[in-house]
Amino acid sequence: MLREVSNKDISLPGLFVTEPADLPFMQGVEVRSYLIKTDNGSIVIYNSPGLSQDKNAIVELGAPSALLMSHWHEAMYKAPELDVTAYVATSDLSQTRASMSGVVDLATYSGSNNAIEIISTPGHTAGFSMFLWTCGAHRVLFSGDMIWSHHNRWEAVVLDESNRQHYISSLETIAELDFDVLVPWVSMRGEQHTILSDKLSARHKILKIIERLKGDEVA
Repeated sequence: MLREVSNKDISLPGLFVTEPADLPFMQGVEVRSYLIKTDNGSIVIYNSPGLSQDKNAIVELGAPSALLMSHWHEAMYKAPELDVTAYVATSDLSQTRASMSGVVDLATYSGSNNAIEIISTPGHTAGFSMFLWTCGAHRVLFSGDMIWSHHNRWEAVVLDESNRQHYISSLETIAELDFDVLVPWVSMRGEQHTILSDKLSARHKILKIIERLKGDEVA
């Protein structure tokens, strides 16, 4: 069931989350999509099966104008059963189109009054992007699976296709951002999928990831 993001730690009015779905190759890991309600409908962050599962509630919330994908791996779930244009960065476009037709270059996205800042963060994939959104006093970073919480530790996901040096450089950029809420695409079942932090703690956790990656670790 589509629901507004609110728990004992944080309330984010205007941000909605779909039902979770399993990540097929990692036991106990789930993916979700998020919807930001706008004056003209909604904007979807991340592709997941929950978009089709919750399609009626999504349309009632406000027809989505765009689906912003962080990277091409989200295309494994195919296109959702919604009338929405999907966007992904240029370097991930051809791989995304192999599984999802009609996907558009993220560089052409004009946005809804520039409510969402698109941040190019290559590393996990060549065209990875993160999204930064302001909700009241909170700054929300949608980090895909380039930064996620694994057993309550912020980690990276370095794959064979990943570029370690680009990953480190992107994380160094993100470490300087002002944000206090992390919203990854993936989360451990039973753990928080919307993670409240503060700027200093977030920076410290990201610098620890960088330290591990420089030591040839993969997370």
